[in-house]
Amino acid sequence: MKPSADILIVDDIEANRQALCDSVTKLEHTPILAENGPVALDKLKTQPIDLILLDILIPKIDGNEVLSHIKNDVSLQDIPVIMTTVLDETEKAVSYIKMGAEDYLIKPVNPVLFNARIGACLEIKHLRDKEEDYLHQIEEANFRLEELICEQTKELTIANEKLRMIIDRKGKALKYFHRSLHSLFKTEVVKEHPEHANKLLEKVGHSVELTNIEPSMVVFELNAVRAILQSAITLATAFAQSRQVLIGSKPDCGEQAFTQNGQTVVDDEQSTHQKEFCVNALAELINTAIKFSHYGSTVTFSCEPLQKEISIGIHATGKMIAEDELSQFFEVPSNTEKDTPGIHLGLGPSTAKHIITRLGGSVTVANRDSAGISFVVTLKLRI
Repeated sequence: MKPSADILIVDDIEANRQALCDSVTKLEHTPILAENGPVALDKLKTQPIDLILLDILIPKIDGNEVLSHIKNDVSLQDIPVIMTTVLDETEKAVSYIKMGAEDYLIKPVNPVLFNARIGACLEIKHLRDKEEDYLHQIEEANFRLEELICEQTKELTIANEKLRMIIDRKGKALKYFHRSLHSLFKTEVVKEHPEHANKLLEKVGHSVELTNIEPSMVVFELNAVRAILQSAITLATAFAQSRQVLIGSKPDCGEQAFTQNGQTVVDDEQSTHQKEFCVNALAELINTAIKFSHYGSTVTFSCEPLQKEISIGIHATGKMIAEDELSQFFEVPSNTEKDTPGIHLGLGPSTAKHIITRLGGSVTVANRDSAGISFVVTLKLRI
């Protein structure tokens, strides 16, 4: 059995109101009566209404104004309205349907048509209410999901830091594991598949080296900084193209870069890995700048040698970071997403800062006077 509905009947003629009231009551719905427009609007403000039967010609405020008010009020606009009219007002009633009324009835009403149209309009109201309820449930679920993702991201960030500390402390144990594995492969695996054994040993050795890098104050040559920045830009270029963002030209980083001592610096193995880390860190920051950029805009770069340091700037034109989130930008990347829809930072910024800090440098982020964001990376420079 369908639930009873509250139906507002608006008509200035008492006989008409009573006739409609009787018809509504026969359908086991609750009639609510109003003799003019102001009374009808007052009742709409004070009690829930499921359907409105609105006469076109009513005093004080006519049906046109009442209908307009209902459809312009967010809290009322989804209530279905059936216009009631006499035969010579049919054309006007049709125009009201174009304004948002669901249907119209000619007085005196035909019982069959009355029952059918009342039922259809209440079904529409029921479906709208159900849709609104579903949308509310979806919004609630999305909100809970965002909270869960935020919390899990924080937990993953903390777990990642703890894991890094454990790996740092276990460097010697990993080296021992490397030697043991090397011995094992020499005695058994190599006999059958030496090429697979060598590849696996290379991967194990590389992993051990990465986990055993100690925090240090790395001092870079100026030419090395130029090469690092160029490599980072190259790594980020494909992502920029996929987001329809342009990449600016690489800065000179000072004229010294062309003539610095006239010597070629040969890197040892540790220096090579440190530079690779630095390239990856800068590429992560460039990718983040791309995410904050408007389509068709350009990510630009600056590079300025300072006293014993070099400052690298990465500048995006587009979205900004909420001021209250700037201080936590690198620690909790998910917070920014709440204020910048569509941007998913992941762990890129926090990873980049971690690497640069481990190499003795620093990285900051700031908004650019309502024009986007800028990263500033500072590295130690050999003079």
